[in-house]
Amino acid sequence: MEENNLLRIEHMKKHFGETAVLHDISLKVDKGEVVSVIGPSGSGKSTLLRCATLLTEMDDGNLIYEGRKAAYSEGGRSVYACKDELKEIKRSFGLVFQNFNLFPHYSVLQNITDAPVSVVGMGREEATAKARELLNMLGLSDKEDAYPCELSGGQQQRVAIARALALEPKLLFFDEPTSALDPELTGEVLAVIRRLAKEHMTMVIVTHEMDFAREVSDRILFIEKGYVIEEGTPDQLFASENPRVREFIGRIRR
Repeated sequence: MEENNLLRIEHMKKHFGETAVLHDISLKVDKGEVVSVIGPSGSGKSTLLRCATLLTEMDDGNLIYEGRKAAYSEGGRSVYACKDELKEIKRSFGLVFQNFNLFPHYSVLQNITDAPVSVVGMGREEATAKARELLNMLGLSDKEDAYPCELSGGQQQRVAIARALALEPKLLFFDEPTSALDPELTGEVLAVIRRLAKEHMTMVIVTHEMDFAREVSDRILFIEKGYVIEEGTPDQLFASENPRVREFIGRIRR
């Protein structure tokens, strides 16, 4: 149902110079849904996330959060809402990057409390209590005074997830959250995302972890060369008759 949509992307298009990266991409995400986006490198997955999270402006299409238009199509191009409206819309979602993007000169606790205090205006005491609650949930209670350089990659990514959750987003985006990690550390991060899925956190996950996507997703999009080639439930995607989808999933899972 449309009233249940946290996010609606309609006919999104993006070019970089003469190169078309996204062609007419549409996507709806309902409250409590986990949607994974898969596809080969260079297919437009990260650009889709960057446009959806307002880090990159799309060229044409509609971008709607809970009925509020961040951007709408007019005359063949996207027109964006005013700065104040976009600021409010940005509070609806969080983004976890593949390379953590923690502030190296801030402790773990400072990394998590900075945005709630400086962006949202939360009291420092409340922000600190919330941060400690999240660190405890993620098994990092003993790391609040550590600096990013003192943490493993898996620990850094868990801190990045805590930082995103501290703003209490309704929707959480993950851009290949395990691609910078070795297999042992990958499991730490996937366990956190599994837990969030069980708690019905609404998520859009760009991932190359096929078995994980099959396990946690309500729907999966396969994107190639800027087009949605196929969309469906995990069972539908993994039983696809499309030879390109079958080839990709088979190769990645080997």
